[in-house]
Amino acid sequence: MPKFVPRQRKQKHRQKEAADAAVDSNAAEVLPISKEQKEAKRQKLREELRAQHTKISAKKQKRLDKYIENKLKKEENVELLKKLEKTTLDTSNFESSREIGKRKRLDENGTIEASRYTHDSAPHVELSGDETDDSLPPSGTSFAIPKEQGPIEKPAEQVVVGSGLKRPLELGADGFPVLKKRKRAPKLKTKATKIQDLPWEGFDSDEDENESDDGSAPDYRKLKDEEVEALDRMNEDDDESSEDASEDDQSEDEDKDEEEEEEEEEEEEEEEEEEEEEESDDDDDDEGDEDEEEEEEDDSTSNQPRQSAFKAWARQQINETVGFKPTTGPVVSEEQPFGPKLKEKPVRNTVYEEEPLPAELQVTKGNPFRKAFHVQVDRSEDIQNARLGLPVVGEEQKIMEAIYNNSSVVIWGATGSGKTTQLPQFLFEAGFGNPDSPNPGMIAVTQPRRVAAVSMAKRVGDELGQFSDQVSYQIRFESTVSKKTAIKFMTDGILIREIAEDFSLSKYSIIVIDEAHERSVNTDILIGMVSRIVDLRKAMSEEDPAVKPLKLVVMSATLRISDFTQNPNLFRQGPPPLVQAEGRQYPVTVHFSRRTRQDYVEEAYRKVSRGHRKLPPGGMLVFLTGQNEIRQLSKRLKQAFKPTQRGGETEVKVQISANDAPLEAEDLDIGDADLSKVGNEDDDSDLEITGLDNDDDDDDGFDLGEEAMGSSTRVHVLPLYSQLPTKEQLRVFEPPPEGSRLIILATNVAETSLTIPGIRYVFDCGRAKEKQYDLDTGVQKFQVNWISKASANQRAGRAGRTGPGHCYRLYSSAVYENEFAQYTEPEILRTPIEGVVLQMKSMGLHNVINFPFPTPPSRQGLAKAEKLLKNLGALTSDGKVTQIGNRLSTYPLSPRFGKMLHIGHQHGCMPYVIALVSALAVGDLFVPENQIDPNPKGDDREKDAVYTNSDRLEDTVREQRHKDYARAHRLWSQHDDTSDALKFLSAICAYGYASDGESFCEKMFLRGKGFKEATQLRSQLTDIVRANNPGVVGAYQPRLSQPSEKQIKALKQIVTAGFIDNVAIRADLSPVPPEMHRTPKRAIDVPYLTLFKSREGPATELDEKAVYVHPSSILASLSPKEMPQYIVYSHLQQASPSLVSTEVPKVRMFPLVCPSGLQLSAIAHGTPLIEYGKPIGKTEPIDGIPPRRACWVIPSLVSEAGRGGWPLPAKKVVQKKDPKEGWIIEKFGA
Repeated sequence: MPKFVPRQRKQKHRQKEAADAAVDSNAAEVLPISKEQKEAKRQKLREELRAQHTKISAKKQKRLDKYIENKLKKEENVELLKKLEKTTLDTSNFESSREIGKRKRLDENGTIEASRYTHDSAPHVELSGDETDDSLPPSGTSFAIPKEQGPIEKPAEQVVVGSGLKRPLELGADGFPVLKKRKRAPKLKTKATKIQDLPWEGFDSDEDENESDDGSAPDYRKLKDEEVEALDRMNEDDDESSEDASEDDQSEDEDKDEEEEEEEEEEEEEEEEEEEEEESDDDDDDEGDEDEEEEEEDDSTSNQPRQSAFKAWARQQINETVGFKPTTGPVVSEEQPFGPKLKEKPVRNTVYEEEPLPAELQVTKGNPFRKAFHVQVDRSEDIQNARLGLPVVGEEQKIMEAIYNNSSVVIWGATGSGKTTQLPQFLFEAGFGNPDSPNPGMIAVTQPRRVAAVSMAKRVGDELGQFSDQVSYQIRFESTVSKKTAIKFMTDGILIREIAEDFSLSKYSIIVIDEAHERSVNTDILIGMVSRIVDLRKAMSEEDPAVKPLKLVVMSATLRISDFTQNPNLFRQGPPPLVQAEGRQYPVTVHFSRRTRQDYVEEAYRKVSRGHRKLPPGGMLVFLTGQNEIRQLSKRLKQAFKPTQRGGETEVKVQISANDAPLEAEDLDIGDADLSKVGNEDDDSDLEITGLDNDDDDDDGFDLGEEAMGSSTRVHVLPLYSQLPTKEQLRVFEPPPEGSRLIILATNVAETSLTIPGIRYVFDCGRAKEKQYDLDTGVQKFQVNWISKASANQRAGRAGRTGPGHCYRLYSSAVYENEFAQYTEPEILRTPIEGVVLQMKSMGLHNVINFPFPTPPSRQGLAKAEKLLKNLGALTSDGKVTQIGNRLSTYPLSPRFGKMLHIGHQHGCMPYVIALVSALAVGDLFVPENQIDPNPKGDDREKDAVYTNSDRLEDTVREQRHKDYARAHRLWSQHDDTSDALKFLSAICAYGYASDGESFCEKMFLRGKGFKEATQLRSQLTDIVRANNPGVVGAYQPRLSQPSEKQIKALKQIVTAGFIDNVAIRADLSPVPPEMHRTPKRAIDVPYLTLFKSREGPATELDEKAVYVHPSSILASLSPKEMPQYIVYSHLQQASPSLVSTEVPKVRMFPLVCPSGLQLSAIAHGTPLIEYGKPIGKTEPIDGIPPRRACWVIPSLVSEAGRGGWPLPAKKVVQKKDPKEGWIIEKFGA
């Protein structure tokens, strides 16, 4: 049966629908526009905007689409707001959510107050006095008496006037609002207050306050009842007037936030409640007024705003200047300005709460006053304007105050802040370095690189104007220091040698260590030493006023300064203050590549070529890893564009400085293999990171909105690396020829401390060639690795030194984030430190680990260094310095070379030993054969090109040069064709006879700069040897006579003594020959086994544990059968692995001499490397006490005591019996 449905009447249904339509809730429903309408609007806007621009790139198209999307969203919001404005809502019946759950307040008669938001005045419910608060109805309950109402009828439409106001207006019978007249309350007759004049407190920046101590309104607690009522009426009138004014304002501005109005009303209600509670408390308890007033006074004093210590100090100084002493007195209130008479309160002396000063401004001495001294420097207008543009100049006051108030200061300033050039000038103008000032000692500024020391000295000298002659520099073998010198730039190695001669550094008043973030070995040692010298000079100055304290300033360009500031061993007096300077002078925009290509040299050529054609005028700085890449890229750029250099001008020859530089840490660029194909990835400051480039629109990064120079502009290409002569390095600071673009191809030597004028664009390959030293095996590797993020930012900063710049990184942002370390690893963790250990122990620091290194070396590195020193006889078995060790520490060289100089006086060999040590210390003096021809065969020829007569002539010249190269090397090896050490000696002795050194080196395929440095080192070492061993050698003589056969043999043994632990034996002649799968056909394929392991981990194959002769050695020309049994080498080196092959590169050794077994046993005697077996054959007793015997024993060369070594030829010895050690060797021979 179907469900019953009642019948609907048409008339009732229509009336119901009409009633519902009047209050239709969906009348203002906002329907969103459809997708088709949105797309039509979007297409219309896109067509209109594209019509304004003819050519739009992909980047601009993305920006245009984003702009259209935002514009459509804004239009929709505007339409929605317009519809919302048409609707109104009466907020008068709203009640604050804070009042929910609260009881209503009672008035004086005990009745509940009616809500002021109610339109109609309903009668209130009166409560009897016996009712408690619990009988009150809950909040939110209507208190109006309900009336019986009939059926609900549709309300009549009426005009609402003022409904949008906070308090709606009351309407009369005519429909107009009823305005009540305001009654003014009678004014109270009050007497004028006469306040006693207080003495002048001096200048103060705070405004005078007319309120009471606690900042509140006057206290009405003592007023009479009539006066209180009158004041309440006045306050009510004021409240009404303020409400009326707020209503008028609200009618004019309907957009005011309603929630803020409610919060204000709630706050007013809470204030009224507090006032009523205070009035009731006053009526109930009048006796405790005085106690309450005293408590309020205490609270008001404690709630006063904190006063600045600087303002208090400034006010005191001004008062003292004008000769005024402020006093305070009580305020005598004779008459009140309004209201009743207030209680007199004593005026207390205000105690200002002092704010702590910054750490760099804290005064560490008891006497903060110092003698003022200033040096006036007259600078040109251009230089002055340039200095004012540097960010660090604005921090001069803060920096100098920190230096005055602290013994040690750390200054952090990003690249381009000007700290390197301006801080020495700040110190000079403050009197440092002036004999008449309180700090008469020189200003020492250390740099890790020579080119930075020279260029910074020149720049500072130019800016000091008339005092330019007081700025000098000192690097290896070059010095401009004079008696007038006040500012001395030097390499950190130079200062370390001065500390060895004068530990207190009495010539200096302040030491500035720059580029501390590079963390070179010399820099770390220097910081540790000077931190102790600062304490020493402070103690000396307290005993003798003539000795002035020494100050230390450490400057860094990165924020990794926790190693300095948070190292308690480094600064025992507490962490030094950190003074931060602003960043670079101009913004730099960084452009990442979308892909990281393996051949970064080719990528650099492509980017630089495109940039030269499309970028506006400005110099370019290209960062590469080595000289080979610089030469390659320079050649291609000169071929592609018109160079400014003449066609006949030859390129600067590559010259490598010392590997083991004892006086400074240089950025060596060693190894000529093509290491460009590195990296197999597929993927701060005011640097601005832009979008990524892709293959289709790589030109977007070069579209700067300025006119490009064009490909017809000439290029001025210059190399820059540490091996160049100083004269050639300084060419980069000269302006390029007119109408040309400067392109500098540099290694990381240009990463810091250099401001090359005109550089606007930087091209960064993101890689650097570094020497990695394996602490376990001693193998050196020259590998091209990714730089750190800090170094990348340093390189980018080169473009923002003289103007806004751009940095084009030849790698992607993914590689930057994932592969780049935050900071570079300190050099002391990746380099041998035997020289450092010997230097420390000779200074009395037997436990080297206790030295205050910023980053202490690993215990493994310390153990290996001590083991080498014991093998050289510089340390005893318990780690104490021997007499030989003290002698070795006096030479500014590696301990190996010091050992050679120590024993080099035998057979009159000292002059030859000095020359040989100088050559070996400098390093590679011979040009490799692959670099003798600037144009290798086939480089410039196309595959299908015709072989012309000119090509034939070029090939003939090329072949002749290779023949001359071979002839020259045969000349150097005429004394011994198996000793590379004597080859070095022959070359340096021949250089001494040359009248024109440069032409001689070019003709004989030698490096001119290297031989010049070796000659200067010869002179320096001659003076040191004469000072330590008078009579051993005479005055320096550049020309030496040919050594005799006896001297040649002695020289070979002297070299063996210096490298006694670096010995290798031919694998097939070793005690346990390894299995050889093939017979070597070349000398460089003959395997050798080293005394100490040359590979990590277990080695199963021969190639994994064997080493081979380097192709550059003189032994490479021998046949495999002619290879000697023993080879003493200088170092081991392993090439970088190839990307196209899985074969592990071989470890190569650089031979020096080839000693015999008997020579090894004689030289190793007395070291832990030699052990003697039991007597063999017949023993011959010798009469006497203690017992002696003559016998034959077999010595063995061992790496560690107790291990099996290499048996050497038997030797006849004389042994004596010791009660404790048994039979020991007394002497060799019968």
